[in-house]
Amino acid sequence: MSAGERLTPSRLTAAEAARIMRDAHRVRDKSYRRFPVGAEVGRYLRALRWADGAKNTIDTYEIVLRKLAIDHMDLELGDFEPPIGTERVAEFLHRHWADACPATRANRLHAVRSFFRWAVDEGRMAANPAAAIKPPRARQAERHAHPRAEVRQIITAQKTLRDQVAIQLLARLGLRKNELRLVRIKDIDLTAGLLTVHGKGGKQAILPIGFKDLREDLYLHITAERRQPDEYLVYPKTHRTRQMNAASLHRWFKRALERAGVPDMPMHELRHSAGDEIWRVTGDIVKAQQLLRHESVATTQIYLHPNRDDLENAMRAVDEAWDAEERN
Repeated sequence: MSAGERLTPSRLTAAEAARIMRDAHRVRDKSYRRFPVGAEVGRYLRALRWADGAKNTIDTYEIVLRKLAIDHMDLELGDFEPPIGTERVAEFLHRHWADACPATRANRLHAVRSFFRWAVDEGRMAANPAAAIKPPRARQAERHAHPRAEVRQIITAQKTLRDQVAIQLLARLGLRKNELRLVRIKDIDLTAGLLTVHGKGGKQAILPIGFKDLREDLYLHITAERRQPDEYLVYPKTHRTRQMNAASLHRWFKRALERAGVPDMPMHELRHSAGDEIWRVTGDIVKAQQLLRHESVATTQIYLHPNRDDLENAMRAVDEAWDAEERN
């Protein structure tokens, strides 16, 4: 066998096949590409990289498609032509993600669809077997805004000033979790009182650090820890110039909630809390829109959480207005 020849499943020993299946969860392990479908997956991922696909997307797609190649190590790409291929893909998705949440199942289906769509576009298949599979119905997650006392409890419970200011950036300035992950010390301009936020789609925004205690805490943290411009505000262990990955950030937040003794919540709910707070204090939805950096006020409305007490207070105000008019 020449050095460049692909090792097909029939040439694999049982031990080799077992090792490949055992290592299937490892992103860096590429031995799944020795299978026919795996080789096509490798070509597809190279095409994604050439097209400047996002690294997180490529890594996620590889995890899904590696499983597809391992599960069907004895099949060629042509064996996935519909209708039988549609059944195979549906069984594959159900086997691995039947109990996952709708968002995860939709993501896995999208990865498989994208791979087979590429195969069709490249002339390697006649039809996309995943095109006929319906995505799960998305369930809109119900979000909540948390009261000021609870937010303060989470902040003050943190052992380090770094963690305290990080929670404040989420709960007071309304940063998204990925925006927090990308904050570097050089993005914090304490002289001007401004924070550069790296938002969705590579967009940048400048937010005023309008809260005196947050500015003071940032100053104390940066000076006491001798933070350098290229360091990230949150970082993995002692590696200050490396980004904390998304999974580690979630674990960090979960530990922060445990320290505060408050029930578990999605990190994004602190962004809701920030928008809801500024709206309640100012009564101005446009100010909340500015803080949250939404293009539409309609989006901002989703982040506001009026309750029964708000309605009762509004009714009381109307009642007082009626009484005042009668007296006049």
